[in-house]
Amino acid sequence: MTSAFIPEHEVYGYLSAVGMKVPRHFLADDESKVADAPFEEGEPVVVKGLARDLWHKSEYGALAFCDFDSGAVAAKHSEMHEKVGPRFEWLGTLIAENVGFRRARHAPSEIFISLQRDQCCGAIISFGFGGLLTEDWARELKQSLLVWPTSVYTPEEALEELCGHWLGRILLGEARQQTALTTRDKLLDLLEKLWKLDELMANEQLGLLEMNPVVIDDTGEFVALDGVGLRSADAQEEYCPVPLQDDSFLNPRRIALAGVSAKAGSVGGLILENLRKSSLPDEGLLVIKPGVDEFAGVRCVPDVAALADDPVDILIVALPATRCVPMIETLCEQGGGAAVVYIVAGGIGDGADKEGFGERLSALIDSRRQKGEWCPAIVGPNGLGMLLSPLKLNSLFIPQSKLNVEFAPESDVALISQSGAFLITRLSRHSNLNLKYGFSIGNQLDMKLSDFMALVARDKSVRVLGIYVEGFVGGDACAVAKLVEQFRAENRHVIIYKGGRSQLGQTAAESHTGAMTGDYHVQKRLLHKAGAILTESFNQFNAVLKWMSAYPELRELGKLAIVTNAGYETVGSVDTLGDTDTDRLYRFGEDDRAALTAILERHGMQGLVAASNPLDLTPMADEDVYFDCVEAMIGFGAGVVMLGLVPLSEQLDTHQLTQAEAFAARLRSLAQSTGRLIGVVIDAGMPYQSYKSVFERQGFPVFDGMDMGVLGINVLKNSR
Repeated sequence: MTSAFIPEHEVYGYLSAVGMKVPRHFLADDESKVADAPFEEGEPVVVKGLARDLWHKSEYGALAFCDFDSGAVAAKHSEMHEKVGPRFEWLGTLIAENVGFRRARHAPSEIFISLQRDQCCGAIISFGFGGLLTEDWARELKQSLLVWPTSVYTPEEALEELCGHWLGRILLGEARQQTALTTRDKLLDLLEKLWKLDELMANEQLGLLEMNPVVIDDTGEFVALDGVGLRSADAQEEYCPVPLQDDSFLNPRRIALAGVSAKAGSVGGLILENLRKSSLPDEGLLVIKPGVDEFAGVRCVPDVAALADDPVDILIVALPATRCVPMIETLCEQGGGAAVVYIVAGGIGDGADKEGFGERLSALIDSRRQKGEWCPAIVGPNGLGMLLSPLKLNSLFIPQSKLNVEFAPESDVALISQSGAFLITRLSRHSNLNLKYGFSIGNQLDMKLSDFMALVARDKSVRVLGIYVEGFVGGDACAVAKLVEQFRAENRHVIIYKGGRSQLGQTAAESHTGAMTGDYHVQKRLLHKAGAILTESFNQFNAVLKWMSAYPELRELGKLAIVTNAGYETVGSVDTLGDTDTDRLYRFGEDDRAALTAILERHGMQGLVAASNPLDLTPMADEDVYFDCVEAMIGFGAGVVMLGLVPLSEQLDTHQLTQAEAFAARLRSLAQSTGRLIGVVIDAGMPYQSYKSVFERQGFPVFDGMDMGVLGINVLKNSR
């Protein structure tokens, strides 16, 4: 159904259906019917000219306030018709009672409410300051609108947020020099009706209902004085193109590759080189290349027609758009050949697509799915490749000499990235980041982020899922949120960095992947409420991923303790916490201070080190001092200990590494036996990489600076 404007009198009908109060009103589609309006002579009324697609009546002279007089109102009907009719489809004159309402003193008290069944995030309720200055309030005030995705919020949760908002405080009389206009119970009743209205919108296929203003009348009831809307057919729920019971994606048995050449450094050649090192059997790899029987020791077939009777699980296409799209069309025409097609090339549905290949391929997929005809699941375009550790399978077109992929079949971490470069740079910079699965998903022309999440979700061994996404296609943000809720219900963790948040970022994302970035403010609330760990920078993402990879069973964070041998790290750690977050530090009691003082004295540090948190041990501390102090902090009640080791100290074993290995092993046993978190900071250069590796091998999150470790703790704490 094509979207269609909903005029005010019809909006009143929908509101009344859920029990919301609206003014008494009458629609006169002809001036002769004005006399039939149910108003007494002299009664204050509002006269409104209604027309299709007329959103702002006052701007076209289609709004008037007067006392009811049938002759005068009939004249206004004719006058408004003459003004509006030439531009819009005239519907008639709406005559409504002029509702008196309560006003706040020197503060706005009219309400704006919008319900939009958003293509990106499902049903969204926006609630904020209303009246003629609605847009000005939104422009000038940060967070002037409260936004509640109904799929993850309840009316009760919305009420708590509203009561803490400036508008809520005004309505409840809690702002300075205000008297209460309403009560919490009546606010909750209004919100419950909005949630019912959302259900009605779903049933009636309404895309938007907007009320401005909503006021509180003299009886204390909320009344919607004005309203407009749009009809639109609800998007049908989409299902993962790869059925969840099908192992063709996570556990493929046969893979074909199109687009190899003998040219050094060619994309197809690099992919083939990596694929040949997988644990697939010899017959599990196939090259599509006409004119030859084998290439680099791998059997070849001339074209995809050979796959019709001998299908593969995955077909990787490293060909330009001009050859890629016809190949997929041939697959569809023959009715089979590959369950999944992974498109490596760009230029299909992104900023480089000047020939309409993306539209052509999308039309093909949609047509075949609607008709129930066979169609492969499409990954990409612009996909860099994937990693499947159980098969030691690497389809990236990055040579091993540039990125030494370490497979980890027993890993409990997966990473899904819309950007292939983000995936490989995480692997490059985090030497101990071992992934069970890694996917570069590209433009999401067919398979969406939620489809990959659903595939990973069924492997319960994956406890931590990192996601980099530039845009949610269709209604995928809502689907992703539901999957996040599923992960969290199983104490599994989803870490998300959403790119393309700013206007410039959106432009960059669109040119890079053709992403539909949507409204990040809404998406952020949706995903945060669902339980995602949202990061606002790459540094935050990196830090959180390190913490969660090390402690995937994490349920809650305790207070933070910091033990270091560098004064600047004690200062920097508190700076990173910030003035409002210092309560995250574990606070010593007198018994704690006395016990730590005794430990320091036992190690000959009396008078040199003050028993405090953060604890600056000075460069005189060796591994035994460190261990005893960390153990003490945990014994006192700290839930997280940041351990700063500046390795230039002579007291630390940074070369032979014998004592370092034993120290790291003791720390690991301590963390495991107590269930507490220990993070390690080694702020030093390349000569100390081997020293860092000692702690990485024990599974600790190792950071280059105290600020990075504490930054990750900040994000995790705010996510709970």
